[in-house]
Amino acid sequence: MIGALQLVDMLLAKIPAQYKPAFRREGVFHEIDVLASREISSSKPKDKDKDKESPEAPDSGSPPVIPPSSTSAATIPGFKKLSSLSLEPDDAVTLRSRVIRFKYLTDHEPETDNTFEILHRLVEQLSVPDASEKELSNVLTALAGLFTSPHTSVSSFELLQSGLVDGLLLFAVDSVRTGENKNILLNYTTSFHVVI
Repeated sequence: MIGALQLVDMLLAKIPAQYKPAFRREGVFHEIDVLASREISSSKPKDKDKDKESPEAPDSGSPPVIPPSSTSAATIPGFKKLSSLSLEPDDAVTLRSRVIRFKYLTDHEPETDNTFEILHRLVEQLSVPDASEKELSNVLTALAGLFTSPHTSVSSFELLQSGLVDGLLLFAVDSVRTGENKNILLNYTTSFHVVI
C-alpha cells in the first residue's frame, strides 16, 4: 500500500495534468480520501517502554541476565530501539494518504470531465416514479449516448458509484411501472447489445 501511494505521489508530482483526472475517474482519490479519514491507532504508552528498557538491578549473588537480542544490538553503533522509531503499518498508510490528500486534493479546481455527475443526474431522472414515456426515453437515449460516443467514456468506478446499475435494475423490476415503460427499456437494452 505504501508503495502504491508513493507511486501516486510521484506521478502527480511529475505530470499532474494527465494523472489527476485519471485518478479521480478511476476512484484512486476516493480510496485515498477513505484511507486518510481513518483514525491513527494509539501508540504504546512510553512508561511501558521505559520499564522494558531499564535493566533490573542484579542480585548480589547472580550475574546480570542479558537477553540475546540486546547483545547483538549493543554491538551496533547508534542503535536505537526500533519500536520507538517505527509506526504501525496502518498508521503509515494513513499518514501517507493524508499527505497526498493535503497536497493534491485540497485545491478545488473545476473538473473538465463531469461524467459522474451526468450519470448521477440520469439515475435520479430514471427513478422518478411518475415520469412520462418521453422523459424516460430521453433519459435512456442520453445514457446510451454516454456509452456509444467516441468522445466520452465511463469508468467502472463511475458506473458503480453513480448507482446506475442499481437504478436500471429498479427501473426494470419495479412493479409500479407500466408495461410500456418496460418495453422502452427492452428496446434500449437490445440497442446496447447491438452496440457492444
